[in-house]
Parts: sequence; C-alpha cells; structure tokens
Amino acid sequence: MRNINQKVIVKLSFFATINIFLLFPLGVFSQEISERNYLNLDSCLWKNYEMEIQKTSEYLSKNPNMKDSLTIVYENILNSTLEKNRKLAIQFATVPSGLQRVFMCRLTISKDTLRSILKRLPTELKSSLYYKSILLYINSNQIKEGDNFYDFNATTSTGNPFRLSSLIGKKILLLYGGLDCIGKDGRSYLNRLFEKASHHNFEIVVYCLSDNLENLKKVQETYHCNFVLVSDFQLDQSPFKIVYGAQETPTCFFINTNGKIIMKTEGLNDQLINKLVDLDN
Repeated sequence: MRNINQKVIVKLSFFATINIFLLFPLGVFSQEISERNYLNLDSCLWKNYEMEIQKTSEYLSKNPNMKDSLTIVYENILNSTLEKNRKLAIQFATVPSGLQRVFMCRLTISKDTLRSILKRLPTELKSSLYYKSILLYINSNQIKEGDNFYDFNATTSTGNPFRLSSLIGKKILLLYGGLDCIGKDGRSYLNRLFEKASHHNFEIVVYCLSDNLENLKKVQETYHCNFVLVSDFQLDQSPFKIVYGAQETPTCFFINTNGKIIMKTEGLNDQLINKLVDLDN
C-alpha cells in the first residue's frame, strides 16, 4: 500500500507553485513581447523547476518513508511547470524562440489554437522552418494506436538508404530517440531483445535526432547497438516526428505484421513490448 501524506503533498506543491510568481518578474503578463523577455522568463521558469526538484529531493533524503507522497509532489511540480511553459510559449509565439517552444508543446495545444497563432505571426516568421513544421502538424493526422504505419525515407548509420515499408511483414519496434534517456539498462534490454527475437521475424528501428550522417555514426559508436539506427537529418522539421506525433524521447511504437500500430507509448514499457513480441500478429 502506498504511504500517502496529503498534508505533505499540499504543502510542498503549494510552495513550489507560489515560488514561480516570486521568481518571475512582476507584470509578466503585460511585458513587452520580445525575444529577450521570453528568454529571461523561460530561464526563470526552469531555474525555479530545478530548485523545487532539488528541495523535494533533499526532503526525500531526510524522509525516505515519504517516497510515495513525494512522487506525487514531483508530478505536481512537473505538471505545473509544463503548463506555465505552454502558456508562456503561446504568449510569446510571435518571437522566434517562443514559436519554437510552441512547436515543442504542439501535442498539448489544440490545432485551432495553433491556427490562430500562425495567423498572428509577423511576416518574417511565416517563412520560418517552425511555421512550416507547425503547419504540417496541423494539416496531417497524427499516428495513433489502430492506424496503419506511416512510411518514411531515412538513412542508416552505415550510410545505406532506409524505408520503413521494406520491413512490413515483420513485427517492428520503432523508437523515436531516447537511447540516452533509457540509460545503459534500457539499451541492454533492447540489444538482448533483438538478439533473442531477430530470428523470429522481428526488427528494432530507432529514429535518431541527428543532423548529419557523421553524428548518426557517432550514436552507433557510443552505444554499440546491434539493431538499426536511422535518421532523415531533418530534426524538428522531420515528417516522421510530426506525423507520428513524437516529442518525448523515447516515444515507442509497435507495428504488427500487417503494418498496424498496436502500441504507442512515451517511455520504454518493456513488459508490454515483451508481450507484443510474442504475439502472432
């Protein structure tokens, strides 16, 4: 049974929330919309987040019996920060860094709001790469469980051309990034899974956030993966990233032998993946 102390949750979450208003400059919502002001406010937001996480970690080290309660506090701090991050991006969408952050938050912003944002952008931003990426996101249907796979072209870490449809007929675990995030244990799990199941009509493909072939090769050299690493080198402008609705790393997709997406998760759910690898279709 989880050890939940509601008073601790309320107290720590309250102070984490109120601190953002103490650290933000007064009159934030009436400030001039400028690149400089956005960067200052964004820096302030994430410094506050780091400070509150540090405080909570210190509290946990002194009160290990409060782990369950403090896990909820961690979640509250993160959710509050992400909400402020989203609102700040929308407010400052007419400056370059604000528009870039809108793209990063696109999965939590309605497409109607995104359309409204694009309409009010200054002329110079309407020719930007992030304008085009957001527009592609608005005009495309993002992949969800039950959909057929979206085909894409890329290059492997060995420099060979790659097309996802070349693997259809096999079970495919497709990851958007995250080799660093999942750590050594996660990478070892993927290598073991591939070694065990690759002879049973199964492939693992990791789309890497690389901007050129040399950097993609460095990923392979760093992590020594025995499965396929690919990239189209387009980063935030990648149709793969936009159509698959991927932002957090790793975002994982499991494609069955019929080319249908039967799993989409943020994070590596090894228990679910193990079950799906054993499925017949």
